[in-house]
Amino acid sequence: MTSLRKGTLGKRIWKQRWLLLMLLPGLIWFIVFKYATYAGLTLSFTNYGFRKTVSFVGLRNFERLFRSASFFNALRNTLLISLYNIVFYFPFPILIALLINELGSVHSKRMVQFLIYIPYFFSWVVVGTIFVNLLSPSSGIVNQILKNLGMESIYFMSDVKWFRKVLIVSYIWKQMGYGAVIYVATLSTVDPQLYEAAEIDGCGRFRQVLYITLPTIRPTIVTMLLLNLSHVLMIFDQVMVMYNASVYSVSDVLQTYSYREGILTGNLGFGTAVSLFVGVVSLCLVMGTNWISKHFLEDSIL
Repeated sequence: MTSLRKGTLGKRIWKQRWLLLMLLPGLIWFIVFKYATYAGLTLSFTNYGFRKTVSFVGLRNFERLFRSASFFNALRNTLLISLYNIVFYFPFPILIALLINELGSVHSKRMVQFLIYIPYFFSWVVVGTIFVNLLSPSSGIVNQILKNLGMESIYFMSDVKWFRKVLIVSYIWKQMGYGAVIYVATLSTVDPQLYEAAEIDGCGRFRQVLYITLPTIRPTIVTMLLLNLSHVLMIFDQVMVMYNASVYSVSDVLQTYSYREGILTGNLGFGTAVSLFVGVVSLCLVMGTNWISKHFLEDSIL
C-alpha cells in the first residue's frame, strides 16, 4: 500500500515537473533568505562583533538589554507608534473600500482604486522625501499655507510634538490603498441578492453595511489585522528615512536601535539579541490575536 502511494505521488510529481521547476527559484530564494538566516540568531548568545575572538556569553546580551534605558525608550516608542498606526490606519481601508463600493460606475471605481493604490508602490525613501519637501519650514506648501493664514511655521520633522503625527499620516497615505483594494475585492464576492432582500425588509444603507457587508468581510478583516500585527514591532524603513537626532526621544524604535547597536557600533551579538526579542514578541502578538479571534469571533487563519 505504501509503495503504491509512493508510485502515485511520483507520477504526480513527474506530471507536474515543469510547474514545480518554475516554482524552484522562488523556493530557493525563500530558503536562503528566510530560513537559512535563522542560523544567525545564535549570534545573540555571543560577543560577536569587530573583535578578533568570539566567545559564547549566554544570556549576557539580554541582561544588558533589559538594563538599558535606551532599549526601554525604543520599546515604548515602538509600541506607541505601532498602536497609533493600527488604531488610526486600520479603519481607513475599510471605510475607503465601502465608499468605493457605493460608486455606481465601474470606471469610477477603477480610477479611484488606481489613484489611492499608487503610493503603495513608492519606497519609504520616496515617501520620506515627499513629506520632507511638503513640510519644509522654508519652502513646504503646508508652512506656506500657515504663513498665509498668519500663523508661524512649524518644524514638523524636528519637533517632538509633531514628528509621530507625521509618521502616522505618512503611513496611512502609503498603505491605505493596499488594504482598500483587498477589501474591495472581497466586497465583490458579496451576493447582491442579500442587499435586495434587505431593501425589501426596509433596511437602509447603513444597516445593510452593518448586518451584511461587515459580517461578510469579517474573515478578511481578521486576516489583515493579523498581518499588521505580524510586523507591528518591525518598524524600520519609515523611521530610518524620516527621523533625525532632534527627535530620537520620540522616534527611536527597536529596529533602529538594533541597527545602531549592531551595525554602527559593531556589537552584532547585542544587535541580534534585540532582533530576536522583536521576533519573539511579534510571534506572541500574532498567536495571541489569533487565539482571541478564534474564541470570540470564531474566525482563525492559523
